[in-house]
Order: sequence, then structure tokens, then C-alpha cells
Amino acid sequence: MSFSGDLKAELERILPSGRTAAETALAVLLTNTAGLSDAGSGSVRVCFLPGIRAALKKRFTLILKTVNISTDCCLARENGKTEEEDADGFVMPPRFTDLLRDLRIIREDGTVGENDGTLYRALLDGRRSRWYLREMFLCTGFMNDPKQRYHVEFRCFSEPQAGQLRDVLAENGIRAGITRRKKYYVVYVKDSEDIVLLLHLMEASVSLMATENARIYKEVRNTVNRRVNCETANIGKTIESAARQMEEIRLLRESGILQTLPPQLREAANLRENNPGASLTELGALAVPPVSRSGMNHRLRKIAVLARKAREDISVTSQS
Repeated sequence: MSFSGDLKAELERILPSGRTAAETALAVLLTNTAGLSDAGSGSVRVCFLPGIRAALKKRFTLILKTVNISTDCCLARENGKTEEEDADGFVMPPRFTDLLRDLRIIREDGTVGENDGTLYRALLDGRRSRWYLREMFLCTGFMNDPKQRYHVEFRCFSEPQAGQLRDVLAENGIRAGITRRKKYYVVYVKDSEDIVLLLHLMEASVSLMATENARIYKEVRNTVNRRVNCETANIGKTIESAARQMEEIRLLRESGILQTLPPQLREAANLRENNPGASLTELGALAVPPVSRSGMNHRLRKIAVLARKAREDISVTSQS
């Protein structure tokens, strides 16, 4: 199973324990997975949309029990339809209609209006927003494996629904954007800290730990890569400087100047020739007595000045 599938399986195991949470969960499920129609006698028919996962249908029946509504005897069977053809439809009792009216999913007169996916604002306040986010992810969400990249998205079927979701995320401190993708309005979250916060709000502890582990691994890997790149660059500079210094020392030796230099400069020249790959710190440690990095750098810079003067003298002599 994919990371997103594992996350949904984890969230499906969390059921609302109180009526307020159950109301928000039901409202999200109904607006995203089912169609409603008048069944007569004060009843409402619920039909799940094609392609809805069996786990969400089961979740619908389990959450209904939280508000003391059973679907055991509600399976709809109409004349001319087989049980298999009608297996996704429920004709709910009048008390369910009352619940839908309270949730503002249907009108006061019991008629079903246009569904744009948005919910009555009271269903999103306080801790209810956590249930809203959890159910929205179950119905419309997807998350990439954090080992590959940080990306969470919700595929909303209307612009108002996408706007409401983005607002709820923002109220919980999560930055999200909206983009159009074919017939959907996609709400996306890309920042790793925002994704961690979202998983925390949805109480997806296992997926949260996996994401944090991936973050730590990436941070360590990036730190190591930066250090390796820095060390590689430093090694390159050391080799380049050493090659230039050895060329300067060769020039001074061939021109007979090296033998006339003070002992400290001759020692520095000999150390560089014998240790072409050593850093200034390492050369300083080999000196007798040892000198600091800056001290060795000062001596080699003096050699460079003398070599430059010798090169100029040779150039003048050759021209004359």
C-alpha cells in the first residue's frame, strides 16, 4: 500500500466519540461521497456516488450509530431493482431528515438543494475543524511519501469548497494554495512543517512519526552533503594554492634566490615541496618549532612576493 493509503487506513480507525464530532464527520461524508433525494413520507434517500471506497460506506454506517441512527433496516429496494443494483442506497428514517436539517445540508422544508461541498460554519468551529480536516482527507486527500517529497493535496469539486478548506487550514496555522486541475480545485500544502501540523491535527500519529523521521533523514543528508561540498571546495583551493606555491619555489630555486632566503622561509619552501597536499595548518604543525596557520601563510606569501619580483626581473632581462 502507498503512504497515502496507509495514512487513510490509519485515519479510518479513528471514529468520533461524541455527537458534535459525528455531526461534522457525517456532513463531510455526505457532501463528498453521496447524493441525496426525497424518498417521500419525510424520508431521505442516500446514494453513494460511483467509485466510493467500501471503507467510507462502512464509516458512514458506523458514525450514524454515534447519533443513534441505525441503517440495519434502511437498505433501499425498489420495484424493478435487484438488491445488488440497489446496494449503495439507503432510505433513511425521518429523524435522519431532522439531522440533515440541523446540519443545513437540506432546506428547512426538507427539500434537497444544490451541493457545492461547503458546510454550515458552526460545524467547523473549535475542535470540530479537526474532524473536518480528517474526513476531508479521507474523502478527497492524497499525500506523497515524505521520503520522496513533501506534498499533501485535497481534490475539491467546487471553488467555494476549496476556499472553505483553505480558510480552515489557515485558521489552524497551515499555509495552503489552490490550483485548478481539470474539473477539480486542488488545495495543496507543500511545506514540511505545515504537513507535520496537519498530521498532528488529524491525530495520525504513525504517519506523523514517519514524516518526522523522513525530515530528520533529509536534514542529516543535506548537512552531510553541504559539509562534503565545502570540504571538496576547500581541498580544491588547497591543491590550487599548493601548485602555485610549488611553482614559485621552483622559480626561486632555479634562479639561486631560494638558498639566500632566511631559514624560516627556506623551511617553509621545503615543507611545501615535501608535502604538496598539506593544508597550511598541517604545514605549520610540521615546522620546527610549530607555527600557526596564519604564521605559515605569512611565510608562503613572502615567498610569493619574492617569486613575483624574480619573474619580473627575468622578464626585463630577456627583453633587454
